[in-house]
Amino acid sequence: MTTIVVKRPTRFARIFQVIQELCSSPLGTFSFAIVLLFFVVGITADYITPYDPIKIDIRNKLSGPSWDHWLGTDQLGRDVFSRLIVGTKIALYLAVTSVSIALIIGIVLGMIAAFTNQWIDWALLLVFDTVRSFPGIMFALTIIALFGPSVNSIVVIIIVSTFPSYARLVRTQVMSLRNAEFIEAQRAMGASTSRILRLHILPNVIGPVLIVASMDVPLVIGVEAGLSFLGLGVRPPTPSWGTILNDGFLFIRNTSWIVFAGGLPLILTTVAFTSLGESLRDILDPKLRK
Repeated sequence: MTTIVVKRPTRFARIFQVIQELCSSPLGTFSFAIVLLFFVVGITADYITPYDPIKIDIRNKLSGPSWDHWLGTDQLGRDVFSRLIVGTKIALYLAVTSVSIALIIGIVLGMIAAFTNQWIDWALLLVFDTVRSFPGIMFALTIIALFGPSVNSIVVIIIVSTFPSYARLVRTQVMSLRNAEFIEAQRAMGASTSRILRLHILPNVIGPVLIVASMDVPLVIGVEAGLSFLGLGVRPPTPSWGTILNDGFLFIRNTSWIVFAGGLPLILTTVAFTSLGESLRDILDPKLRK
């Protein structure tokens, strides 16, 4: 009598399979390529910039695109293309840092709310709803007024504004699973609550949360760009997409290339991350696959 052993695909094989399915459509290929380019440029920004992004060259100020300066120069003669690359690094740092911390806080609090007694659940829900009901613009202006405009202030604003959504999503997912048969079987076998949450609940809820987080990345980048455009975000001379847009807006009658350079990355990343999240949802959600 022969025994047939069915091997489960490894984690890397599953990731490779998801990438293959993602790239099977033109929109999925486009979104994956733009997101990959965003990460590569952000990580290698310090090594691929052709010029110093804060070096002033008044003689070449507001010059148009050329072989030396692909996207021209700004009002101080700084290379716009180099500033755009360094701005990608700042956008990547903000997106990864703030979304990751908000995810961790949301996952932990969401699990606590769903797997503890009713009073703790009620208290955490009150905290989530209170934070979400506070106007985002007023909260952002309050943080900036207290701590001043900086990258860290933007990180705090994004974390506090987004973690309640993740926590509520995790709470809903956990509550739908905590009475499932395989969870009851683990309880009957004497598994502790922390083991159940870590090994059986978390792997089943992390997928939808990551999809939502990927679709929130454009929101994070947009918040930074908007605050920097208003002079309340990244402080000059540090380049960011928002400061590039602000410089282009001030001198739009002299040259339109600066506005184009600052606006195009925002549009591409917004479309790419949104499309990537929707494509991943279609691939990973069993109901949509059917």
